[in-house]
Amino acid sequence: MVFPLWPLLMLAPLQRRRNILVRMLVVWGVLAIMRIFLFFAPTSLPSYLIPEPFNTILFLGAGAALISLRLVISFRQHKDFEKKVGGISTVDDLLNLSPTEYENMVMELYQAYGHQARRTGATGDHGVDVVIQTKNGEKWVVQCKRWRGNVGEPIVRDFYGTMQHEKADKGAVITTGRFTQQAKEWVKGKPIYLYDGAQFIKAWKRAKAQKEKSQPEAA
Repeated sequence: MVFPLWPLLMLAPLQRRRNILVRMLVVWGVLAIMRIFLFFAPTSLPSYLIPEPFNTILFLGAGAALISLRLVISFRQHKDFEKKVGGISTVDDLLNLSPTEYENMVMELYQAYGHQARRTGATGDHGVDVVIQTKNGEKWVVQCKRWRGNVGEPIVRDFYGTMQHEKADKGAVITTGRFTQQAKEWVKGKPIYLYDGAQFIKAWKRAKAQKEKSQPEAA
């Protein structure tokens, strides 16, 4: 039986340096599902390391601790993110963000207008970074370019192919840099929107104002 060895399995993610807490939560979730099925088993659980019922009690306590820690970390990260992006006013400020923070900023831009948005975690020049489900049921995809230089027609052309592959209704390329004139000309008549650094900052400020306006005033 695997479940009685859960303390050893929970330590397995420590071998990797990245996303340790998330990996431990995934392992705990799998073991929790296993424990639910074992609850209906006709025979009692073997006790290799810790006797029952203390084994299950300790397992549940470990899960509660991991979930609580994850919530605390997520809350602090969100507060730090809000503080960091709250003072953004220039393209250089955008360039000081990490790629993940920049994508989160794009995601929140669309969420401020009531759409559902999520990061994909994709990498590479031809991928989709943010997927949006609009309020009217359309699917939009966004590619984020945290660049200092220009975004040319080849990048936009490749992204249009990605849009078709994803069966997206509309798409946007949002960059901290600028778009070449050829890129701007190529998207005319196509459901692609291009936002350079200055335009994105203006859209972000409008989104913040929209979000603050929609929030109920404190009594």
